[in-house]
Amino acid sequence: MQQPLPVSVRRLQSEDIDQVVAIEKEAFSPLWVSSPFRRDQNNNRACYLVACFDEEISPEEILAENDLDQQAELDNERPPNLWSRVAGRLGFSSNNGETGSADEAFNIAGYVSVWYQGEEAHITEIAVKETLRGRGVGELLLIGSLKAAIEYGSKVMTLEARVSNFIAHRMYQKYSFKSVGIRKAYYSDNREDAVIMTTSPIDTEEYQGLFTELQSTYKSRWGRMDIEC
Repeated sequence: MQQPLPVSVRRLQSEDIDQVVAIEKEAFSPLWVSSPFRRDQNNNRACYLVACFDEEISPEEILAENDLDQQAELDNERPPNLWSRVAGRLGFSSNNGETGSADEAFNIAGYVSVWYQGEEAHITEIAVKETLRGRGVGELLLIGSLKAAIEYGSKVMTLEARVSNFIAHRMYQKYSFKSVGIRKAYYSDNREDAVIMTTSPIDTEEYQGLFTELQSTYKSRWGRMDIEC
């Protein structure tokens, strides 16, 4: 079983934008058109959250972590925690022993963008760096976006997802998103339909109870849940 990543969710900062754009391009190519993160960073109707490491991580560290996870699964052993190997390090060695450059290192694992429209909070994008997918980062960003929407006063949250993205559907359904319609040929790369999903009301005691339980389950599964919206 893969180990939790030492990431926390916070508001987007100016120095994060280049990394967020790179993740956006990776996730949404060939449809990628850069979002105006810098222009809308202080827009009170927009909410940009990032999942970040406390320190920069080199690609070599992530590849090594993935290799350790795979070997540990074969050996039925628990791999050493990534953070225990990288915390406090000022440079990161590549495979040839040289220190990685600032362009190679990163500390943003993923991001989510939300727009507030009346009583609705709409997730426009949610993406995780490819090498870090399947490690709970996307769900942590979803939890952060829901907490921010509840704090903002939104009554529901909505999004679109590819009809073929069953992994995402299952995660959204867990948080009470339901399919309410289809946008035909929504994605221009392959003319795939998008399913429109919306939550039950998120400003109710019933939803708060569910949401609290889901956050507890997440923390039990991944060991931590640090969110500052």
